[in-house]
Amino acid sequence: MMKNNLYRKSLAVTIIIIFFSLSINPVIVTSMSNEYPLPHPMPIDMTLLDAIFRRMSVRGFTDQNVTDDDLSTVLWAAYGYRDDGNRTVSGIDGVYASVIYVLKENAVYRYDPLNHSLVFYKDGDYRYIGQYEAPIQLGLVWDKNKSGNENYSGAEMGAIGQNIQFMANALNLGTVVTGEVPSPIDEIGLPSNEVGKIVMPLGYPNFSYDFTHRPMWLSLLPRIKEPGASLQTVLEERSETTSFAGNLTRSEVSQVLWASYGYSYLLDKSDAPNNPIKRHRTVPSAHGYYPLRMYAVTKSGIYRYIHGIFSCDRWGLPIVSFMLKIRNGDKREEIAQASQPFVVSAPFLIISVLDIRRTNQWDDLSAEKFRWIWYYEAGASAHNVLLQAKAWNLTASIALITDTESVRSLLRLNDNFLPLFIVPIGK
Repeated sequence: MMKNNLYRKSLAVTIIIIFFSLSINPVIVTSMSNEYPLPHPMPIDMTLLDAIFRRMSVRGFTDQNVTDDDLSTVLWAAYGYRDDGNRTVSGIDGVYASVIYVLKENAVYRYDPLNHSLVFYKDGDYRYIGQYEAPIQLGLVWDKNKSGNENYSGAEMGAIGQNIQFMANALNLGTVVTGEVPSPIDEIGLPSNEVGKIVMPLGYPNFSYDFTHRPMWLSLLPRIKEPGASLQTVLEERSETTSFAGNLTRSEVSQVLWASYGYSYLLDKSDAPNNPIKRHRTVPSAHGYYPLRMYAVTKSGIYRYIHGIFSCDRWGLPIVSFMLKIRNGDKREEIAQASQPFVVSAPFLIISVLDIRRTNQWDDLSAEKFRWIWYYEAGASAHNVLLQAKAWNLTASIALITDTESVRSLLRLNDNFLPLFIVPIGK
């Protein structure tokens, strides 16, 4: 009888301990039961050059499911951790302030980059929020607790979006960058500190990719080429620095300028629905406005990069590009004073500038509340340059502008133009 009483007391104590353990820390149990690891990202053999050449917007998708292997590879490229502990994109001003939500048929998940896993967020099919139907919708969200700067967070998403487009294309998937204000991703019920920004559908295109190599390059700048660096390698090894040396060759200058805002050497022969563009650009642009200008700064002067004849090429026109000199003399010291000191040691600078007048064409996106959209485009451009620099064994970084008016004056621009970022490049 005593043994039975002892057994009962022991059992009761055990139950009480378990109960209080669960009550004290229920989140751990919940997260463990609602999180599943993604497979290891698949190896990709596409070169960086082909990835940039083939970058395009896809707006129509089949019903074929995206496998976990494919999803894993896309998410890692978008925002994952590398073996060296760094991320696949650079945080603007050293901050990582984005969250990726994965909308699947049965539920919504958050991507956990550290554990490379999906964490359950909410039951239900919310994929209808996207502008285009696809097996998966990716929602890019700004976490205000991690960064109070909406524009810089938009630039970070520009790098994320580039990697999603590059990797999707490498896997024969497709995607497109869509943005609305307010964002439809808010419909899933985001935490109060998060703001939806971008929705990117992900799936297999309802057409076959079909590109023809037709440069038709009319330029004093050297032709674009690639030393064979793979997309995967540059994502794994991309880095930033604040120390620069040497001088860039004309080929290196041509390469990084082209990556920032140029036209593809490939003609799109796919006749993709809702996509009449024949020669795509290295970055996407809201409404196809392409309102940015790229300026190059060297010890000999300041130049404007002319990337082509028109902002969008629906006919496969020849690529006409050159550097138009607008100022003589070495202005790097003055630019460093208006941005960050390390800029002065770089032999080559690229400055992205927003032409605000070009953001008001058939739809007005010139207001301050839309400014983050153009920072997205500038972030995508800067990310391309960082990847291209790695492929050519160059060093590069992203420098913030602290004195907008001084930079604007150096570039001989008025208040209709807004300098966004400086990308110093060297060896």
